[in-house]
Amino acid sequence: MAIPGVLSDLLNLPTAAFVEHAVRDHLAAACDKLAGVTRKLDRHGNLVARYRRNPPRRPPLVFTAHMDHPGFCSLRMTGRKKLLAAFRGWVEPEYFAGQRVRFWSGGRWIKGRVASIEKVAPVYGLIGRSGRPEEVAIAVEGDVAPNAPGMWDLPDAYEKKDCVHARGCDDIAGAAGLLAMLQQLSRSRAAADVIVLFTRAEEVGFVGAIAASRTGTIPRKLPIIAIETSKAIQGVQMGGGPILRVGDKTSIFTPALTAYCEHVAKSLAGISTKKPAQAGQGGFKFQRKLMDGGTCESTAYIAYGYAATGICLGLGNYHNMNMDKRRIESEYVHLDDWRWMVEWFVSLACDRGDWRDGDPAVREAMDQRYDKYLPLLHEGPRARRFAKA
Repeated sequence: MAIPGVLSDLLNLPTAAFVEHAVRDHLAAACDKLAGVTRKLDRHGNLVARYRRNPPRRPPLVFTAHMDHPGFCSLRMTGRKKLLAAFRGWVEPEYFAGQRVRFWSGGRWIKGRVASIEKVAPVYGLIGRSGRPEEVAIAVEGDVAPNAPGMWDLPDAYEKKDCVHARGCDDIAGAAGLLAMLQQLSRSRAAADVIVLFTRAEEVGFVGAIAASRTGTIPRKLPIIAIETSKAIQGVQMGGGPILRVGDKTSIFTPALTAYCEHVAKSLAGISTKKPAQAGQGGFKFQRKLMDGGTCESTAYIAYGYAATGICLGLGNYHNMNMDKRRIESEYVHLDDWRWMVEWFVSLACDRGDWRDGDPAVREAMDQRYDKYLPLLHEGPRARRFAKA
């Protein structure tokens, strides 16, 4: 199964929290080529893109994905072929010793190997974890400029058993999915109005999303669908479709917006309350799950008063940790899941319904049930006795 170019191009770029420039520049350049798409940077360096053509009579949906991945940022050379680098994100300390890394500096990759963890930040409330690596000494092959992004030394994106493996799928695969949506909308000249927010520094605690929320990058009245690649926990089937994320470790997401996303997904999958399920166009599948392995940007938006929900892909080797083999490896997501996710995005963008109505089929089914059983509510002995009282 071939990897779409829009996905592989982004997956091969260097990125880490606060040094997402290569990913952001690529997204901005791609948006500039799309008819009907405008883009800008907010005051914090988040990228905002909007597609608008013959918009429906409802507020635009907002999709968001983050542009960083757990990784390194070079601080300074401390000697000949010796580098001190910050690590931004969460990876267990035991994965660092002797691990090969690479830094993007001067237009090329400079490789190295972790020598030691120099500074550990305290971690509270997590049993069995004493700290999070924060600064790392690295033996490198050449000089690395300050503020260069670094990643584990893993191969460029490749396909294996219908999955794409890459240095960092989280959340670059989500960002690529949103760019693919914008491309499809522009090519087809679709009637839609949709905003995409590409955020910075999610891996250190949703900093870009918090900044955008606090300063009104997105109007508070607009609904937000946060896109993630989330650890494939028990009950998640990779290849079983993208996941409607009803909540995370910290919060439950906005019910009406979640129901609306499910309503559109059911239509794609050929699921109806009035007839047996049928195969959707292209065999579309989706899953619904409380993905409580961690906290995501949806919680940040909810904390600042937005209606928010989430859609995610099941992720293998979360944060590059193969926990069975206890070693660093490429992350991976299923290519069918990614393609169906893009299809879902496009359908949400083009849908004419109002998210505040949730899933109209649920209300309709309840109304029908009420009409069916209303006579029985009024005819029983207890009903007559209370009516006399």
